[in-house]
Amino acid sequence: MTEQEAYRADWMTDDQWECAQMFADVVGGFHHVSGKFRPHGLGIKVNTHSGGWATWDYDSLTRLVILGHDRMIRVELRPSGPNMVGFGLWKRHTRDGAIHERHPTIEQAIERNRPKSS
Repeated sequence: MTEQEAYRADWMTDDQWECAQMFADVVGGFHHVSGKFRPHGLGIKVNTHSGGWATWDYDSLTRLVILGHDRMIRVELRPSGPNMVGFGLWKRHTRDGAIHERHPTIEQAIERNRPKSS
């Protein structure tokens, strides 16, 4: 067992483990995950401190979005109590298909969301 695998809970499926690994990558390693991973349907949820989620200088929010698109993991932010933020993560396996099955690339998401110049 690798050092990283020691963080894998017995209940985690391969998809849930991939979600946990991605979240740890976003925050700089499992030792920086301040909350516990819990099952959340086919995904996971984790509550953590609310500070530091930004798009630039301490850009963990940007890393979260980019890695989510690269690894096809849907991420949802949710309220979680005073000074806490919750994250839900679900692994997707395709770029095509129904909205609840697929996960677009970051380039597809940018194209869809960037305002068209007039």
